Parts: sequence; C-alpha cells; structure tokens
Amino acid sequence: MDGLNIDTFIRAADDPELSQYRVLAFLKKYTDELHKNKLYPAFADLIELGNELHFLLDQLSFFDENYVMNMEELDENLETIDFGKDLFNRNDLDVVFKFINWAMPAIDEAIDEGIAIYDFVTENIKIKEVGVIPLYRNEGYYFIPDNITNVVHVYHFDMTLFSTSSSPLRTLKTTLIDVINKEELSKKSLEDVKLELIERFPELPTPAVYSIETDLEFPFIETVLPVAKRKLVRYLSS
Repeated sequence: MDGLNIDTFIRAADDPELSQYRVLAFLKKYTDELHKNKLYPAFADLIELGNELHFLLDQLSFFDENYVMNMEELDENLETIDFGKDLFNRNDLDVVFKFINWAMPAIDEAIDEGIAIYDFVTENIKIKEVGVIPLYRNEGYYFIPDNITNVVHVYHFDMTLFSTSSSPLRTLKTTLIDVINKEELSKKSLEDVKLELIERFPELPTPAVYSIETDLEFPFIETVLPVAKRKLVRYLSS
C-alpha cells in the first residue's frame, strides 16, 4: 500500500493542517488492515516509520539554528544526516518537532496492536519435522495451511547466511511449488508427500521437510505466511 514517509513530517512546517490530515488518513488505513488481522505490509511500514521518527526526534534535539536537515542526504540505514543552510528557521523546526510528537502516540499504539497480533500468531504456529531430518537443514520443503481456503501450500526453501558490518543475517528464499486441497491431503501422509517431492525433484535427494501447523483462520499472504517464515528461520537457526 502507499504509505507515510518521513518527508511527510519534515514538510509539516509548510502546511501542518494538510500534513495532519494525511497522517490521520494513512493511520486509518494501517489500523483498518490490522483490525482485519492483516499484518503486512502495514506492520512493517509502521515499525520502519516509528524508528525513523524516533531517530529524527533525537536529531532535532541537537539542532543548531544555523543549519537544517536535508532529507535528501539521509542514508538508507539512518546512520548519517548532512545539514544544509536556510531551508528552515527555528519556528519551522518547532512545528516539525511538535507535529511528530503529536503523531507518535497514535503510531506507537498501532505498532503495539501489530506486535500483539504478531505474537499471537507466532504462539499459535507449530513446526514439526516430517520424517528423518538430514544434518544439512538449510534447504528443503515446508507445508503450511491456508485455513480460509482449506488448502496446504508446499514451498521449497533455501536459507542463506551472510555477514554484514554489524552481525550475521539469515535470509529465507522460498518458492511455491504446489497447492494441495486438504481433503486430497487427508488421503495420504506427509511422509508420502515428501517421497513424491524427492521423486519430482531428484536433485535434492535428502531434503529437510517441515510441517508448519496452525488452526488460525487468519489472512494467509498478509499474516500467516510471513510470520511462519520468520519462525522457521529462528527454528533452523537454533
């Protein structure tokens, strides 16, 4: 979805009333999605925005009246900000500071709602091994249900570990390879499906296979799948 960005808050000095209307409108879109138990992309957008605004408030607290923020120089990691001259005066910055502080309680409240949904879904997802798991667990398949449409999705996964300047990161690349009706799946075991996958994809003769189980009838793409993927990464990393 189209979303808020930090420039909306920086430009509040130009038209506070219009900026306030825009923030309220987008927050309503985000909260409407959360009220439908749709976590993504609203939850991720809110967290990113909240982090950026807290960072910006810290920067404004050290503001020098002779300089102003040039948001075009804001890097992707919010590690550095350059300053330029004569874009804002002290009154403008006071408006921005006040505007951000006005918006933060509503943003934090929406983030808290997203965290509650995320934690609830995480707690109601279980991961079980299917058959014998090989020593190399970073590639294989997982089954995950969509209880709204009564199907089970079968994904191939490949987890990669790479290092950054701060810490190692793990990414989970997934590819949907099949969708099985639950009624059809009830006629066979998951071990049978695993054997079928080995026959179908002989280049991976000893895959790690997992069943991700949940009884929740939550939106699949927006909530169940992304939360399950994060939980699977943690499971594989343990």
